[in-house]
Amino acid sequence: MNMQQTDDPVKSQLLRKASQQRDELEGELKDLSDRTEKFLTNALIIGGALALTYVLVRQLGGRKKKKSKTKKAVTKPQAEVEAESEDDSPVTHVVSQIGTALLSQATVFLLNMAKEKLTEYLQAQAQKNTHEHS
Repeated sequence: MNMQQTDDPVKSQLLRKASQQRDELEGELKDLSDRTEKFLTNALIIGGALALTYVLVRQLGGRKKKKSKTKKAVTKPQAEVEAESEDDSPVTHVVSQIGTALLSQATVFLLNMAKEKLTEYLQAQAQKNTHEHS
């Protein structure tokens, strides 16, 4: 004999409540999984944009040579030291500043683009969820 087919009104009421609570829990679980999916998507998009920005900065930004403080640096002839100091000329400094400004603008552009794509994706997901629940 099936429990749902009993004539006892208390048991049937408890079974209905249990079924209703199970449905509510399933709905909450689905909402939680949807929110988690949105969060992970956001994290991936933002992380990807930041990683791309980092790569661009590393590629476009000139690498500065570190001055070593070994005996070789002390024993260099004066002509070599003067040649190295000429590399730090105002022109090089201006070019470096231009490169930094371009990198800043590229970063802002990429983050805006990532934000727009993320907004489009979230709107599409919201519409998809609205159509599924209707």
